[in-house]
This record gives sequence, structure tokens and C-alpha cells, in this order.
Amino acid sequence: NSGKLELSTIPPLNLGRRLDYLMRYPHGCVEQTTSAAFPQLYLSELLTLGEERRKVTEANVKAAINRLRSFQTSSGALGYWPGDQTPSEWGTNYAGHFLLEAEEHGYSLPAGLIDNWKKFQRQQAISWTPRADQHYYYNDDLVQAYRLYTLAKAKSPELGAMNRLREHKSLNATAKWRLAAAYQLAGQPEIAKQMIAGLSTVVTNYAELSYTFGSDERDLAMILETLSLMGQRTKAAPVAKMISEELNRNSWMSTQTTAYCLLSLSEFATGDKTAKGVNCTYTVNGKQGTANDGKPVSLTDISITGAEAGKVTIKNNGTGTVFVRIMLTGV
Repeated sequence: NSGKLELSTIPPLNLGRRLDYLMRYPHGCVEQTTSAAFPQLYLSELLTLGEERRKVTEANVKAAINRLRSFQTSSGALGYWPGDQTPSEWGTNYAGHFLLEAEEHGYSLPAGLIDNWKKFQRQQAISWTPRADQHYYYNDDLVQAYRLYTLAKAKSPELGAMNRLREHKSLNATAKWRLAAAYQLAGQPEIAKQMIAGLSTVVTNYAELSYTFGSDERDLAMILETLSLMGQRTKAAPVAKMISEELNRNSWMSTQTTAYCLLSLSEFATGDKTAKGVNCTYTVNGKQGTANDGKPVSLTDISITGAEAGKVTIKNNGTGTVFVRIMLTGV
């Protein structure tokens, strides 16, 4: 048996349980490989990592990057499985997003991986037309919006394709949020503001079992990411709270939904440069400790012998709210 004490200045992430789920997941397809590593990019910004945890985190991210190279097809896209020659359009977007973020965080990428990926993304973006069988669960317009977002993030925005998609009459709300993020990255914040003006931050409950493998929680996390990117923290705060509540439910989430919820809350947390972080003293079964390193999250291991009872006390020495969670696991 073991436990973790999580203290945070943001709505709790349930980081210990959700991240362990991703790290223990038997990596397979492009979406699962990406999901397992993506949130780990932000760990050092969220909390202070011990030397061992830092090495494990870096090894996990590097392993995912190297594994994703085996998914790349001759076209530059990524297949759903290693060796596939049929592009996975959503997987190509999602994995490319991760690779770009990894590069920003100082990781080296295999030669040609991003250049070939970018070439495919640009060709697809320019040639995209709405499908005749388009409907919400097919999410083809969201795939295009996410593609355009990744190109903008790669500092190669396709403004012509972005403008054409913006004029698409049946563009769904999630695609609008994602396209707004693309405009923000492309240096056109006024258009981004126009796109989200009046848009609801409520997403209808759904679960997509193929194509984008989306869910209402995943789409909500994308909305939070956009609001954080645009600096609209007041509007983002209740969305962050909703995602926190979903993460803290004792319910299953897909790997992508779990990863996107964690990374969007991480971006929200680290986006506030004025935040002072957790400032607490605590006692766990008589052993004292301090959390005061300027980070928004503190995660402490709790050792448990057998099924013995325990006691935790926490004192908040700061002026802001601190959220507390105790997570217990056992066999």
C-alpha cells in the first residue's frame, strides 16, 4: 500500500493517479504513445522533481519521441501503428503537437521528422475541402482546425486555409475554439477574439470511439488551452474548475482525454506568472515537511505499512487557497 499527498494552488489535478495511469498504460498506437508522454513535459514546471523522478520523466519523453519516428510514413504523416502507410490524420496532428512542445522544452528531435511532418500538414491544409458526409461525430472540420493550429505552432501558419475554414458555415464550436487558437499563434489576436465571442464553454456529453477519439472532457480541455493562450484567465478559471472536477471523479477516462485535461490545466497553472505557489507545512504520521518552492503543485509520497491508520495535518502559510488531496493505492 502507498499514498500521495497533493497540495496545489490550482484546482486539484489528481496528478498522482491520472499520471500513473498514463505511465503504466501498455503503449501501442500513436494516440496512446503520445498521451503517455505529453503531460510529462510540464511536470518540472508544475512541481519540483527529485533527481530520480526527473530522470524517469526525461527518459519517458525521449522514448516516446523515438517511438513516434517509427510511425512516420513516406508522406510525412504518422500512421496509427508503426509501419502503417495509411495516415492517421488526428494522430498526425496530436503527435506533431507533442513533438513541437517537446522541442520547445529542450528535447532533440530525430532529423527530418518535423520537416517531413510539416510538409504533409501543409499539403493537407491547402487541399482540404468539407466532406459530403460531414457530421459532428466525424469531426472533420476539427481535424482541419487542429492541423492549422499545429502549423501555426510550428511558425508556418497557412492563413489562406485558416480564412477558408473560418468562412465554413457549419463549423462546429470545438473547431472554432481550435481555429481561434491558431489565429492567436499566427499573430492575429483580434480575429481570435472575434471567433470565440459569444461561444459557450459548455460541451455536450459525447464519446467518440474512433477517428479523433474525442470526448466532451477532451474538447473542454482544448477550450481551456485556447483561453490560457489568449490570456483570458478570468473566463478560463471556471473551465479549469470543471476539468478538475472531472479528473477527480472516480471514473475512467481515455488516454487522450486524461492527457489533454492534465496538459491544459498545467498550461493554465504555469501561465500565471504572478502566482507564488504552494506555501505550506505538513505532518504525515508525525513526520514533518515543507512545501514552499514557488511551484503550483506539491506531491509527496506517503509510506504505509500494511493497513495501518494514518494522520495528516496541513497548515497554509500563504494568503491564497490551497487544495488538498490524499490519494491511496494498494493491492
